[in-house]
This record gives sequence, structure tokens and C-alpha cells, in this order.
Amino acid sequence: MSSNPPAMLHPVFVAEDRYQGIYSRGRWWAVAQADEPFEGMTRIAWLMDTGPGGDDVTAAVFWQHAPPWIASGPSPDAAVASLIAQPGAGNDDWSPPPIEVDPRWREKFR
Repeated sequence: MSSNPPAMLHPVFVAEDRYQGIYSRGRWWAVAQADEPFEGMTRIAWLMDTGPGGDDVTAAVFWQHAPPWIASGPSPDAAVASLIAQPGAGNDDWSPPPIEVDPRWREKFR
């Protein structure tokens, strides 16, 4: 990677988006301080399990209210560059949004 994130964002984890950017608007995403604890897991474990790694509804809601410590881009370098440019990327004051949808809408994805 040619982007060099500041030390306060390390370790930065980069992953290919499960949904190829449909919800995140970028094929890759970068996570600042990926080993920081979040809801009883590391950030990256939570993201892979629940956030953008969850089902369609969860991923769509997550990206509408994404924390400042994750950013997306069309390439790994672009995702890291977006993360570096994002205000508050080193901030850990974020809570996941409630996911309340009409169950009939969820049935359309089955």
C-alpha cells in the first residue's frame, strides 16, 4: 500500500467488501485500530460478524451510520486514504445503530 496511515490509527486492517460496494460505495474497506475492543470483540471481529459482514439489511443500515474508524474505497489504497482523510478516524465514541425493519422487507431477500 502506498498510503501511510498515522501511528494513532494502527493497526489498520483492509478487507474486500462482502457486497462489492453496494452499500459501502467502495469495493474495499479500511479499519483504524482494528484490534481495539468493541462489544466484547475486536473491531475487526465485530465488523466481520455483525456490521458490514452481516446480512443485507444489517450491512445497509451499518453503512448509513458507519463509525468514523471505517472507510471504503475502490482499491485498498483508496480505502486507507479515505480513512486517513476521515475526521475522527481515531475516535472510538460510536455505538451501532438499532436495526429495526419491517420483517416483510427482510423476507424479500430470502
